[in-house]
Amino acid sequence: MLPITRTLLSASCLALATVAAGCGGGSVAGPSAPSASTGSTIAGTVNGGNVASAATAVTTGLTALGAPSGMTVTVAGTNLSAAVDTAGQFEIVGVPSGGVQLTFTYANVSATVRLADVGQSEVIRIKVNVNGTTATILDEVRSTGKVSLCHSTGNGSYQLIDVSVSAEPAHRAHGDGAVGDPVPADLTKVFDRDCRPVGADVGIKKSTNGEDADDAPGPTVTVGSPVTWRYVVTNTGTMSLTGVVVTDDRGVAVNCAGQTTLAVGQSMTCTGTGVATAGQYRNVGTVTAAWSGGRVSDTDASHYFGQVPTPDEQDGPKVQLCHRTGNGSYHLIEISVNAEPAHRAHGDAKVGEAVPAFPGKVFGADCSVR
Repeated sequence: MLPITRTLLSASCLALATVAAGCGGGSVAGPSAPSASTGSTIAGTVNGGNVASAATAVTTGLTALGAPSGMTVTVAGTNLSAAVDTAGQFEIVGVPSGGVQLTFTYANVSATVRLADVGQSEVIRIKVNVNGTTATILDEVRSTGKVSLCHSTGNGSYQLIDVSVSAEPAHRAHGDGAVGDPVPADLTKVFDRDCRPVGADVGIKKSTNGEDADDAPGPTVTVGSPVTWRYVVTNTGTMSLTGVVVTDDRGVAVNCAGQTTLAVGQSMTCTGTGVATAGQYRNVGTVTAAWSGGRVSDTDASHYFGQVPTPDEQDGPKVQLCHRTGNGSYHLIEISVNAEPAHRAHGDAKVGEAVPAFPGKVFGADCSVR
């Protein structure tokens, strides 16, 4: 049957067996003693009448300024009954249709009320004032006794159906839920109004020097050269995300420019830098984020291979210069860029540049002075 949320009520704050606006208290479940799996449900609150003192409560069997704890409610002509709990609440299921008489008994208290035209599979909620031999219904609300559930079709989708409250437990046991409930197959999601499983999700895509290097070896990077990692984070769910944090398992400092929130469908790019080391390298980026229902996360790995440079490569890139010989002539040589400053200091220069020793002259293609 459909669970009913109740609130502990004071004598001055009476309500039905549902949460009443402005009334405080904790949730409790009222007792029930059903004798059938079909029929209607009658639930309610007994307010304790005009009891004003503990002494009166002892003589009448009622809790002072509260509910008649221990009172029994019986459906006349049936074996259906329920005890009134300490919050003054009761619930009886399987009530047959037609005119129904309820009897409230406890010690010397005995009072009856009558409900007319109880239908099939109705849910009736009442507020009753019991005082000695008198019982009065102060409020009465009826519903069809149906509940709408997102029903699993078996292929991963859901459709909205109406079932009786008596059939609800069986449907829920097979993975159904109401709109707004968590999806039994994935508790990170809830059912929206169209019974679609929606919820928070996040994705991260990591790259090394511009390459999506999920698998080894990844790009080859000369040892000692700079490495740049990019972490693209996207809100792939249907809920806004807060507290977004991106980390790297190799201690890379990840910079997200201070951004920590993502709207639905929004992306952000974070970066990290380092220096290439020798051999195969792998690091993993992780994103975590919070939403109204908890936290979500995702990871992505990236790779590179650190190549040790050859002796020639260790000298760095090459450059061609017109080199001055001891007899004052020039010829074209190739040197490392690391050695270029020293050669220029001794009068060398590139083809097309000014000849240091001859103002107004430049080097030709064959390092001739023109």
